[in-house]
Amino acid sequence: MGSKRLWKKVLAAGMAVTLMCSLAACGEEGNVSQTSADRSLFEGDSSKEFYMVTFLSGYSYWTGCYKGFEEAGKQFGVKTVYAGTTEYDVNQAITAFEQIVAKKPAGIAVTCMDADAYKPVIDKAVAEGIPIVTFDSDSPDSDRLTFLGTANYAAGAAAADYIGEKLGGVGKVAAVTTTGQSNINERIQGFEETLKEKYPEIELVQVVDAGSDEVTCATNTAALLTNNSDLDYIFCALLLASTGTQQALSEAGLTDKIKLVAFDTDKVTLDAIKEGKIEATISQAPYAQGFWSMVYLYYIESGLINPVDGWIEKEYPTLPKTADSGAGIVTIDTCDNYYVE
Repeated sequence: MGSKRLWKKVLAAGMAVTLMCSLAACGEEGNVSQTSADRSLFEGDSSKEFYMVTFLSGYSYWTGCYKGFEEAGKQFGVKTVYAGTTEYDVNQAITAFEQIVAKKPAGIAVTCMDADAYKPVIDKAVAEGIPIVTFDSDSPDSDRLTFLGTANYAAGAAAADYIGEKLGGVGKVAAVTTTGQSNINERIQGFEETLKEKYPEIELVQVVDAGSDEVTCATNTAALLTNNSDLDYIFCALLLASTGTQQALSEAGLTDKIKLVAFDTDKVTLDAIKEGKIEATISQAPYAQGFWSMVYLYYIESGLINPVDGWIEKEYPTLPKTADSGAGIVTIDTCDNYYVE
């Protein structure tokens, strides 16, 4: 997707949020409080802290998410903080999340590497009056107030369509993924089912488990390549799958023969596209996810969204359950548009 189409989606989401919030504010003026007559409702309290919490905090994808989150916070005049764990470990991630909840911040945007594991902590925080929104990876059965992220099934389907059209409907492919994250599982489901339904003459040889690190991914992908050096494409559903697969292809001398379609627009992936190691990647609009997460949290915490008193406890339908930030194909022709400083 080009930058113009991406921004159309961002602006459309913004218009939807603005309209929704305006209706809530105008229709229920008695429910909105001001600390002083001359203070704008859009001028926040600089002492309030809003957190973005992730796992794998060194992952460059989160840079774009936090940039959007931080810039929205600056517009409202509130403090934003980024926190997370450096490891891909659900227990460490939950502990870090619990520590942030214990600080009782004004609001939290969190990405969930395991939907079920995060649910009790999210439910506890919301019960204590802390607004929680999820982004990128959801915990749909929790009490989180909304989810902002990619329609992952559709994104996986887009990867299948790209490959299917490139191969003219005939070929041999594989996929590399990891287990445990609902968003990544949905990508693979969309990829598999689209190939089966629309491109029956493209053989999906294997879905490889990347494990939790690049070394494991490279080892498992190398095993795949031993008997499948004639693959046309490999779809990598996350960053570590992409980097590990590139290593395996390089060691097998197949970099120029088997093409990769990756996921995300982090710097590592974009650089690999320029170097010819990846043919295309799926974009997720990380800036939009972060920006609108902060906007939602501010509107909730400040009372700008308040259709009825106690709407959260009453589960009064106010926010969309999910908001799609959009996805598209990025190639060598468009990758320069996606670098985040």
